[in-house]
Amino acid sequence: MTYLHKASNLLLFFSILITPTHAAWANLTLSSYTLLQTPFSSTIAALDAALPNVKVSTVMSDLNHANPASSPKVTHLVPSSAYAWAHTSSYDDQNTEKWYPQGITTSADAYASGTYEGQRVQLVTWHSDHYDKGKRGARISFVSQGGKAKKYRNVLLVQPKGSDDFEAIGGLHAGGVTWYGNLVYVVDTSGGLRVFDLDHLYRVDDGIKDKVGKQGSGKYAAYGYKYVLPQVRRYNWQPKSGVKDMRFSFVSLDRTTTPDSLLVGEYHPTRTDCRLVRFALDYQTRWLKTSAGGIATAVQAVSHGNTKIQGAASVNGKFFLTQSGGNLLSFSWRGGKRTSKKVFPSVPEDLSYEKGVGLWTLMEEKGKRSVFAVNPSEL
Repeated sequence: MTYLHKASNLLLFFSILITPTHAAWANLTLSSYTLLQTPFSSTIAALDAALPNVKVSTVMSDLNHANPASSPKVTHLVPSSAYAWAHTSSYDDQNTEKWYPQGITTSADAYASGTYEGQRVQLVTWHSDHYDKGKRGARISFVSQGGKAKKYRNVLLVQPKGSDDFEAIGGLHAGGVTWYGNLVYVVDTSGGLRVFDLDHLYRVDDGIKDKVGKQGSGKYAAYGYKYVLPQVRRYNWQPKSGVKDMRFSFVSLDRTTTPDSLLVGEYHPTRTDCRLVRFALDYQTRWLKTSAGGIATAVQAVSHGNTKIQGAASVNGKFFLTQSGGNLLSFSWRGGKRTSKKVFPSVPEDLSYEKGVGLWTLMEEKGKRSVFAVNPSEL
């Protein structure tokens, strides 16, 4: 029996167990939720030839900012997990209004072993929607989780341009991120998913502060960043008649399904018909599973009835959702919905589950920016 058939049968069984109180968690038509895979970018080969291609371990040995320990007023906090961002006189990510942290994933998403190239790493996305008219797009922090003293470096996310160039991805909110093997999946609010490949991670000229892309004489710039991570492919949302367009606000990996899967969801301040949609992953290629024509079809789609959801993760069939205002919601088809109020002191964002540690999340408000894990068994 295929995974799709098994999932459909299980969902039918579980739906029977939902009491009227929890009827908002309703199953939706899977064929209404599809993504179209684009070809792998033809520009990447030219960039490979033009730029030094470095490993993640190279970046991790070249970290340039400290992550001070943090003590957020969070219930169910995993001890010693919390950290903040650099806030010195020369560099301040903790309080800047130019960049806002959004998504989080870990090397435990990348590989079940929990490490990537022998290191325990976290990736955190940031948007620049309110800075320089949003043209600088999004960046991603590579954070070392090895040892007590955490450090990080910011890397610019870029997209191919022309035959041998790249540019920042203007307006990319990067509300959620998931790492799977060498691939990094980032949500594009109205578009679907953008995919970046860590096998194509480039060193550029960090002495050029205000330009991006090819500058002549073999030089490439990235607004002063030393490294760039290029987009290699997209999964574009396919509109359906009678179906409200999906908003891709956050994403997480679930290793407890068979096969592994991506869970995406949408934020809205007032709508109560927001959805969670799951897509199966191919463990060997690391891409979404697709049919002929490059179509990825949902293997689960539900409407959950909650507003202001900022992030979601699922573990062994149980859903966890962060909500503006500081709440954390949990739901299982057997147990119904539970709300753990005021788990967080500020607006929580994306979620990522690390086995043996907990649910990682982060807060975006300036001055209150902490990254930390909470214990899901207590929720």
